[in-house]
Amino acid sequence: MSKSLEYVDEQNVLDLTKRLIKTQSQSGNEKKLATLMAIEMKKAGFNLVQYDEHNNIVGIMPGLGRGKSLILVGHLDTVPEGAMENPFNPQEIDGAKLGTRGKVITGRGSCDTKASLAAMLSAGSALKRARARLKGDFVIIGLAKTKTGKSVGLKQLIKKFELTPNFVVSCTPTNMEINTAHPGQASFEILAKGKMSNIGNPKEGENAILKMNKMINYLKENVVLPEDKRFGKANMIISSITSNTVGESHSIPNLCQALLVRQFFKNENPETIRNELLEILFKNNFKEEDVEIKLRRFFNPHSVNPKEEIISVIQESRNIAFGKTAKISQWNSGVNISEIFDIKLPVVGFGPGDEKFAHTPIEHVPVDQVIKAAKTYTVLTEKICVQMKDKDA
Repeated sequence: MSKSLEYVDEQNVLDLTKRLIKTQSQSGNEKKLATLMAIEMKKAGFNLVQYDEHNNIVGIMPGLGRGKSLILVGHLDTVPEGAMENPFNPQEIDGAKLGTRGKVITGRGSCDTKASLAAMLSAGSALKRARARLKGDFVIIGLAKTKTGKSVGLKQLIKKFELTPNFVVSCTPTNMEINTAHPGQASFEILAKGKMSNIGNPKEGENAILKMNKMINYLKENVVLPEDKRFGKANMIISSITSNTVGESHSIPNLCQALLVRQFFKNENPETIRNELLEILFKNNFKEEDVEIKLRRFFNPHSVNPKEEIISVIQESRNIAFGKTAKISQWNSGVNISEIFDIKLPVVGFGPGDEKFAHTPIEHVPVDQVIKAAKTYTVLTEKICVQMKDKDA
């Protein structure tokens, strides 16, 4: 059982989720949220709160030094609001019209990952109110710049702040299941090169936008996407496209840039994929002077052995918190755990919200999952930081 579980304040975790959503934190603009998190961390009993210059924030509830330590990690940053209505005015509504049963909280970052941040803080508050005597350290971390690929990563923060975790849980949306894997993802910049001319004399030019259109069609028709037993067929999409010069109405564009995003699996690598893309274009009468492809960013596939101890500990905690065993599942989209959690410990995911709603105009998180996450994190922390003993102590 758990002595701290009864001290979880259900209304407080919902109110806190809404406050975090109201505080805008697009990637690279996390300072206001980091400041709010620092205030809430101290209120929740995290006696040591530290920042770095990137607005990554770490809250530590120190143990007595003879037990196991746990890190719960979420991220502060969100994608831009896009077409979302009232992205920073969270509402508690019936989720039926959004595709979710029961009440939900709406807003940008609601499931990715502000509900998790609120639940992590609430776990600290419950332990504080229960006067739990921690043997090992309980640490919560809010990462910055994860959406832009500029995060310093967990490995560097662990070193900088001299953390010594035994267990790490990524509190990204998993629909309250335990996620142990995700596919890799590579982003390629494709540059189609044309020739600029006056729009009144198009024959003297070579339209880079039309050339890009042909390239995209050739790639769509000729790339053979691999399949994986766990994840199915890999995705390949064009996520953005721009021309040079932007907004120009008097010239034939000489450059067109597109971003191609491709999932990949265990036995592939991004550089080989880049070469395959070029080879397809060259076979379809494009020349080296017509096209350039650069690898902009990638993160590798991630997989954790289902027999790792952290999984069974989360299962036990979840059962105590609300009486159900979790499925062992995976993120089907590109989740950059392998990029930002590049550490030796096995990192699994467990958090409220469904990944399919993250980044969308209808992003939301189920109310009951926010509460269940707070309870599970509380039990998990008590089980690891209070009840487990360090064998070396």
